[in-house]
Amino acid sequence: MGIKTNRQTYTGTPKYVLPILCFGLVMLSNLSQVFAQFRAPYTMRTPGGNITIPGSYAPILYSFDREPISSRYKFYIVLKNDSTVVSKTKIKLRTATKPSEISWREKGKKYTVTPDQTKEIYRIDYWNKKIKGIPQDSCWLFLVDTVSYEKRIRRYSMTADINQPAISHFKMEKAKEILPLKKETLEPYVEGNEKAKKLLSKNKLLKAIEELNLQD
Repeated sequence: MGIKTNRQTYTGTPKYVLPILCFGLVMLSNLSQVFAQFRAPYTMRTPGGNITIPGSYAPILYSFDREPISSRYKFYIVLKNDSTVVSKTKIKLRTATKPSEISWREKGKKYTVTPDQTKEIYRIDYWNKKIKGIPQDSCWLFLVDTVSYEKRIRRYSMTADINQPAISHFKMEKAKEILPLKKETLEPYVEGNEKAKKLLSKNKLLKAIEELNLQD
């Protein structure tokens, strides 16, 4: 049905539709740039039943100036006395003044432990693989580069969200010490690599690590 006016029946597109369509296309373009950074999780049917494949996300650099929240998982919390507590919970991440902590309830009572009170915590992923957090520097650290062990520099996340890690620490190949990922701690290792040095000067720490991992 057309739109009746005083003079004639108009069957074309109203004037306001074109601007709305243009605006929508611009917004869609912007969103596509954001979503291009990750692939959303999806469910796949297998002979043994349906399994969920986690998304693939670009890592972010953890900031000690704010208090992000980790995802909730079924965690196995191994205490210093070798007893293990199993609870679906999340890690409350460290701040500049407080260590990370993890809590659970048992018989109506709440228990909270910090990294120094545990031997490790871990969760089991979709492929029955152990994602282990080791106590270090008032937090638990989860190795992000669980596949690419050949990398010179390994990255660690303060969350068990390996597909969307919050990179906070790193360790050089064959080194024993895990260091907080800051400009001053990474600076000694970029000597001799001008591209990595330039990236570090721009505070692009993760990019600098990627460049260092490319060199022979």
